[in-house]
Formats: sequence, C-alpha cells, structure tokens
Amino acid sequence: MVAEKGSKLQIGVPRSILHYEFGETLVQFLTLLGVNVVLSPPTNQEIFQAGKRVVIDELCFPIKIFAGHVAYLTNRDVDKILVPVIVGHENNRMFPCHPRSRLADIVCALGICKADRLLTPAFRFNRDGLTLGGFRELAHLLAFSEDECDRAFKAISSCAPNESHTIVTSGNTLTIGIVGRPYVVQDKWANNHVIQRLEAVGCQVVTEDDAKPIGYAPEETGLHFALAARTVTLTRMWDSTSEIDGIVFLLPFNCGPDGDIARYLNRMIKTPMLTLVLDELQSSAGLITRIEAFVDLLNRSCAVVGGRSS
Repeated sequence: MVAEKGSKLQIGVPRSILHYEFGETLVQFLTLLGVNVVLSPPTNQEIFQAGKRVVIDELCFPIKIFAGHVAYLTNRDVDKILVPVIVGHENNRMFPCHPRSRLADIVCALGICKADRLLTPAFRFNRDGLTLGGFRELAHLLAFSEDECDRAFKAISSCAPNESHTIVTSGNTLTIGIVGRPYVVQDKWANNHVIQRLEAVGCQVVTEDDAKPIGYAPEETGLHFALAARTVTLTRMWDSTSEIDGIVFLLPFNCGPDGDIARYLNRMIKTPMLTLVLDELQSSAGLITRIEAFVDLLNRSCAVVGGRSS
C-alpha cells in the first residue's frame, strides 16, 4: 500500500505516450478502484524543456516530452507515478519500440525519478489493447484485491467503443488523413498544431478516430512493431478510398521504425503523402510552407482530373 489506510491514493499519470495510446483506459481503471488520478497538463514548452535538459540527444522527440511530464509529476503531491512496462503482444511476435518499453528505466537512469516513486506493472496487449494480467498486477501493487480488479476491468471492457464517423466530403474541400503515432497525432504541442494549420488553409482533416476501427495491434501486416503496423494499416485503408485526397504522416525526429515506414509507404501507396518530421525546433514557418505547398499541389491535381476541389 502506498498511502495510509482510509486515505485516498494519489497516483500521477503522465499525459504522454501511453496515455494517448490506450485511450485513458488506465485512468478509468484507477478511478473505478477509487484512486485519485493526477494527470500532468497538456504538453507545453516548459514541460518539454524539463525533459530536454536531462534526456540524451539520441533518444526520440516523444521520449523528451515524456520525461518532462514525469518531471512535472515528481514535484506534485502524488503517492506514486504510473509508468507501465509494455512487454509485447500475447502472440510474442509484436512489440513496442525498445525505448517505449523501457520508459521507467529511462526516467530512473536519467535521475528524473527514483524507482521507489514509480508504479511499474508489466502489461501485454492484443488487438483490443491492454490485457487483464497487467491490471491485476497494478491492483496488487496498490493493495486492491483480485475481485476488485476484475470488477473494474469488466466495467472498462464493457464500455462501448467510440463509434467511427462516416467521412462526409464537401464539394470544394480537400480531405486530408493524418497518420502517425497517437502520442504525436493527439498532442497538439508535439505536432505543432498541424491539424489546425491544415484546417486554416481550407482542408477537412480526419484521424484514426474518424476511421473504421483497425484495432490496437493489427496482425495482418507482418510487422513486429505494433504502432508501425497500425500506421501501415490505416494508410492502406485510406489509400483504397476516394474520400481521402492526401495523407500527412507525422514522423517524430529520430524514430527509426517510422523512418522505415515512411519510405515504404512512399513506394507503395498511390495517394499523395506528405511526411512532416516533428522535432524540438518547432519551426512554424517551415511547417506552414510545406503544408501550403502540399495543399496547392493537391488542389491543382484535383482540378486537372476533375476531382472535388475543381
């Protein structure tokens, strides 16, 4: 137990990486157990700088952001900070990228947080997301019974998934699909507000939330990195429909798996694709120029072939 009997546990959850990946499932689970969850705020310059000061350059951009979120929580009144260890798929053929599976080790090695301040249950996943074993370990670490855990897990499992939206195209508006890791697609600061910038130049923007559900870890691609399989599956799906005029792939700087995926997709798909490399420099001018050029080319292409933007 990490708090006196009768008191309410305060568990910090970094609003980064795993929080975006699993749709707040862990937050819902802890809340159902009666735990008070303290989320770090949305990413901002101050949080990023806190991570950048201690993270070595070789680690990817999202890891620096994550470190900043953990640093924020270490200075707050929380009993523990939840940093799960994501082991891999139940089929033992798909895995997270290596740094993302060792987040707890990274923040401890960099001196951001002491090991005894962390909660580090080990989780496996399948197509639907995190599996029961990790939740039982987390509940046990917090001194909850297996029955309490199973009731909470059943409650979050029975929640209806978000319904996918039908993509409704308008006559003179380009529709752009965004692909990439959830923790850069959904983190507005990390992606330099790319969705709002596309909308500002007249585009309709859709993300995975608007698509037919593809599952957390699609197994049909033959890839061994779970999020890479997800990106490839979504891109192929959008490449096969006339509703999507262009695709923007958000690539975090220094991400080896996504670098390979970007090259593969550029060779394999027919839909025009813009790859935007996201880094700590946050150069808005260069980003806007590339977006405007991409949209201009799509408009010209659609006009030539009699597409929606003609």
